[in-house]
Amino acid sequence: MNDALYQHVFSNLQYQQDAVLDKFVEELKSKFQDSLLSIVFYGSCMRTHEYDNAMLDFYVIVEDYSQAYSNRWYSIANTLLAPNVFYQQVQIDGRIYRAKYAVVSKSALSSGVKSFHPYFWARFTQPLALIYVDHEQVKKWLVEVQCIAASTFIHSIINVVEGEISSEKLWVKGLQLTYGAELRAEKMQRASLIYHSQRAFYDGLTFNIFPKNQLDSLVGKAKLFASLKWKLRKILGKFLSILRLMKATTTFVNGVDYIAWKIERHTGEEVIVSERLRKYPLLYGWPLLFKLYKQGKIR
Repeated sequence: MNDALYQHVFSNLQYQQDAVLDKFVEELKSKFQDSLLSIVFYGSCMRTHEYDNAMLDFYVIVEDYSQAYSNRWYSIANTLLAPNVFYQQVQIDGRIYRAKYAVVSKSALSSGVKSFHPYFWARFTQPLALIYVDHEQVKKWLVEVQCIAASTFIHSIINVVEGEISSEKLWVKGLQLTYGAELRAEKMQRASLIYHSQRAFYDGLTFNIFPKNQLDSLVGKAKLFASLKWKLRKILGKFLSILRLMKATTTFVNGVDYIAWKIERHTGEEVIVSERLRKYPLLYGWPLLFKLYKQGKIR
């Protein structure tokens, strides 16, 4: 493990705590009990600390699915295609706060940040905050996970960056490619906004993996093969995204309404959710999905 990279990630993986987060931790600890290893906070709400009219994003990391769930279907589904995504809300002083949380096992995450598809390494290479950790060894393991995710990300991107290399071009191009490897509603400019919002963090990852004087010498090697792999990731990712959406309809309360809200938030496209669509999303969601994909509203 690269010591400088480890220290950079360790110093940025800080604990975050407030009354809202504490309430979510209380609820999730009650659900997962002894199987719970850590709860990781990520996304825009983590950065802004603004929770009103928003959906907070958590990763719930468990030791074992069979121990985490009393529902056998949830355990099977999580094993076949991690993560399972659930909805949780809490109430404080009469105000409701909402979150979605993704459940993944320690072993699945460890393999996911080294896998062919970027689903996990694209997410765990971004800034994270701890809101619960079972013990300090779990935090050290999470730091290692982030280091591996960052290394996987950069090595997967560096041969497809055009022209003179820079940390900015590497991360913006990389985030755009990882968005393209899923069904995502985010606009392509979002990649640049994410990089610039946490520039010191991303540059620290880049230059602790490759010193500045090594970047240019690495670009262009095996470019054709690297581009081909991204085409395959895109095809595979669309298929996996559809499977995850289908699975989420069995685990996520008001999942169709949430997806419609997210599409409208990121694209400005109003999505009318009929009662028929809400009740039978697997049957009536396909025309809407195809329409948005054809219009370029999701990629």
